[in-house]
Amino acid sequence: MLNIGCLVVNEDYDMLKASIKEESLPNHSYTLTVTGTPEGGAPSTLVLYVVELVSTNIAIGFTLPEDKEFDKNLEIIFTTQPTAEVKMPEDIKLNIEFSDQKKDTVYDGEKMEKLEYIGFSLEKFYETKKAGFYLFDYERIAKS
Repeated sequence: MLNIGCLVVNEDYDMLKASIKEESLPNHSYTLTVTGTPEGGAPSTLVLYVVELVSTNIAIGFTLPEDKEFDKNLEIIFTTQPTAEVKMPEDIKLNIEFSDQKKDTVYDGEKMEKLEYIGFSLEKFYETKKAGFYLFDYERIAKS
């Protein structure tokens, strides 16, 4: 099982805390592959995993290091910034079975440009659905 951490704003954290029961919540997931060749460069591919939490109007996108694979089981651990009332927020766990659904798009640019492009596009898409979108680049974090 793959575990990922997600830092969310306090309002979304409170909504998740009230909605998640027995580490479960209605969701939809898919893998989005962005391919393309930057000008004068070699072709590159970016893989973004997306989870939509339907009842809370929250969507999460994340990348993984190229050598990291996961089966369909995913645990998302949510937390938020401490506040005056809550010094150390408890972790909220959500277990999902990631779907096999795949989507593809093309953008000619380096991997970081692809991530910025698709992140901005998804943020705008989810705004039209009145949902918040969080993007986590675990691929670059693993390299630092």
